[in-house]
Amino acid sequence: MKFTCTQENLMRGLSQVSHVAGRSTTLPILKNLLITAATEGVTLAATNLEIGVTTLVRGKVEVPGTFTVQARVLMDYVSLLANGNVTISLEGVELLVTSTGSMTTLKGLSAEDFPVIPKVTDGVRLNLPAAQLKTALSQTVFAVAADDSRPEISGILFHLHGTELTLAATDSYRLAEVKIPLTVAKEEQRVIVPSRSLSELLRLLPDEGEVQLVIGENQVSVQVGDLELVTRLIEGQFPDYTQIIPTSFTSTLTTEATSFAKVLRQVSLFCRSGINDVTVQYDAGTTKLSAANAQIGASDVELATSLTGKGGNIVFNWRFLLDGLAVLGSDDVALQLNDEKGPGLLVPVKPKKDTPPFRYLIMPIRQ
Repeated sequence: MKFTCTQENLMRGLSQVSHVAGRSTTLPILKNLLITAATEGVTLAATNLEIGVTTLVRGKVEVPGTFTVQARVLMDYVSLLANGNVTISLEGVELLVTSTGSMTTLKGLSAEDFPVIPKVTDGVRLNLPAAQLKTALSQTVFAVAADDSRPEISGILFHLHGTELTLAATDSYRLAEVKIPLTVAKEEQRVIVPSRSLSELLRLLPDEGEVQLVIGENQVSVQVGDLELVTRLIEGQFPDYTQIIPTSFTSTLTTEATSFAKVLRQVSLFCRSGINDVTVQYDAGTTKLSAANAQIGASDVELATSLTGKGGNIVFNWRFLLDGLAVLGSDDVALQLNDEKGPGLLVPVKPKKDTPPFRYLIMPIRQ
């Protein structure tokens, strides 16, 4: 195997795939990336057995071949090379990396032991704007359950129905939902995609262009240009969350999202550790956020809001509120409420252009 490519192209490809390479001590091959030199170019691939990422690097291939080398070591080394051409060749069981003024050998392993990254050829195909999918993932992935004790909520629900793709995530205390419009109607289908895979996809997605999704029976693949990510699906039934979303509300607070976030951070300094409780008191005149900690002190801060409906008070986890405000996609936010025992719903007042419809449900803290 022997090929030559630019340092910039090689570094771009390595940064896309190396993050997926695992740290397994039982399977050392998972620390490596697979390098395949062929007529169409150089393919780099990495997997941790849950996610597989493959990308194509433009270059001149002199001798075809395959080999694996530690992903982190190769990326760290290439990142320190000067701009210009880099030549990589296989010499026995070592990879020889040559560039202007430097020559390095890296130990590796045979490509025969590298796990096969499956190809998803059969399934439902979707073409989506990369920017829309990126926004939708950023608005949902943070709400996924942090542990795997309930696998069915350790990922994001992808629900295809008609001309709409709904993404939903929950950890039982909050729920984030985004609806992406489709140009072509699709047969109804529900799959759960692991959050770790989607966090990696979120890192890789560009701000423009088109994404092709193929949802298979056990895997889903996402392709953007020369980059492809394949991940397994989670088995199980996602909760029917529509039953807990109120159909009407008695109160709606409207305010500026950045002001709301600033006041939350200010009051949060006085929350009880581990509870993160902030009381929201609202009426026609004003809205006040407050928190008290016996060891630190107390804080009451007024927030300029517009109220529709009746007044009241409710206690929320301030971190949950702040998470929703951070991905709102709107300058102004509406907090819809019923009473101190019912959930609150955050929705954007005037979503920014091309932003999919988003809503964020938060369960209150009961005193």
